[in-house]
Amino acid sequence: MADTQPSQDWCGMTVSFSLKADPSNPITAEVFTFDPESKTLVLIENKVGAHIASYRYVRVPAMDLSTVRLSGSANPPEPMPPLTPQIMKRIRDKEREAVDKERLRCNETIGSGIAHEIQVLFNGLAKTMQCKWKDKDIVVDYERGDGGVRISPPYTSDKVQGGHAELVTYVKKVLEGERVKLRI
Repeated sequence: MADTQPSQDWCGMTVSFSLKADPSNPITAEVFTFDPESKTLVLIENKVGAHIASYRYVRVPAMDLSTVRLSGSANPPEPMPPLTPQIMKRIRDKEREAVDKERLRCNETIGSGIAHEIQVLFNGLAKTMQCKWKDKDIVVDYERGDGGVRISPPYTSDKVQGGHAELVTYVKKVLEGERVKLRI
């Protein structure tokens, strides 16, 4: 079936196709569903009896549509029942909670009024240590009982302070390594 466009009509069928980026490794799987809005085909992988082990998501633009082959019979999905107001409220509450959590995370990990290279320095430190911004200071291992280590502007090793000597030494070493790597 050359140049076939995926659709909900494919649900339950076995599809075989190649990806444009990897034409030598064809994919064969059962179609679980197709989302026309995002142009995403959802495939069932590793199905054992009635148990589905995993799904694979493939965006249609990544597919070589000229290689598509379908087999088996379609099994259109059951229509979804309408969402009740109670379910919608739970969904909105979970969404609001997730947005608030992400906003808090961003406030702690993205410095306000900080130069770009200092934010990059922070990101480098955060790869190996638990870091957050506290005003203009970087606070490392802040969940420790002693408050962790604080790095003040201009974010050099002589501005590293804290109650735990080994942690201060370690933070200084990582900080200097990041500054050398970033050439700042």
